[in-house]
Amino acid sequence: MNGKLLWDIVKSRPKSLVVVLLLVVLNCGLFFVISYHQQPRLQDLRQQWAEKRRIAGSGGVRDGATIFRQGTSDLATWRGRIAPKKDFARLIGSLFDLAASNSLKVGGVSYKPVPVKEDNLLAFTISFGVSGKYAAVKSFIADLMRSREIMALDNISLASTKLTEESVDMRVQLTAYFKSEGP
Repeated sequence: MNGKLLWDIVKSRPKSLVVVLLLVVLNCGLFFVISYHQQPRLQDLRQQWAEKRRIAGSGGVRDGATIFRQGTSDLATWRGRIAPKKDFARLIGSLFDLAASNSLKVGGVSYKPVPVKEDNLLAFTISFGVSGKYAAVKSFIADLMRSREIMALDNISLASTKLTEESVDMRVQLTAYFKSEGP
């Protein structure tokens, strides 16, 4: 009875049977392509990627002379980016410009130069306050860190004066480095 019923279904719907058989053949073909071609290739690519990551993470295999040359080159680039002491006023002006471009109000600015004798540099510790919206303060900090000058952000303190507004007062302390004039 089951054979007769199956034969009647095949006779009544031959196109459906052909479509089902084509889908089964297509499914088997795709299974073999994935299993025997794509998965081994994907595994090889993953191993290559992991090996490249391991080499990049360890800094690659380099000899001492290559490391020394790269370090010397990096130091020369860094020293070339240090501005002369006469550019201090320009730096302060650029801080004011950055604050103004982020719609912030700048408070008082104080600074103190400290000589770094062994490197013939001056380290200016600069403190100032800005106030404005929180998003503008975040943007200002990001712009400050993208600045080309050699400086380190030492301290940030935030305070909100009004609980109902999103206004924030921020106090910033940073150290900027300049070439010392003279010997």
